[in-house]
Amino acid sequence: MESTGREAEPIATGIWPTAKQSVLDLFKWEQRVEIRNEYGEVRTEWQRPKPLKNPVSLMMQLTDQNWLFFLCGFAAWTADAFDFHALSIQTVKFSAYYKTSNTNITTAITLTLLLRSLGAA
Repeated sequence: MESTGREAEPIATGIWPTAKQSVLDLFKWEQRVEIRNEYGEVRTEWQRPKPLKNPVSLMMQLTDQNWLFFLCGFAAWTADAFDFHALSIQTVKFSAYYKTSNTNITTAITLTLLLRSLGAA
């Protein structure tokens, strides 16, 4: 990060002040950083992120194993997207097969997707 030398407001405390400050900071290309010196004094300033690198040069740095991991992850992501799409367009057939309402089927799909992150933890 590159220092701009401009002071920023201190980082907010509390739920609502933090939320307000975070939303306002979302639309700035600088980051609010808290700096602590060797005496324990704290100041807040704006810092500018480093420029983005060319993605082609980053991809050229990947080894064969890195490419294999990338392709496996991309294939898994694609299969998951296909699976979700195939499942979501068949809700009428599922509701007829299980003799329940279409709402119950879509609720089950929604809850499954919402709770996936808990199963991964």
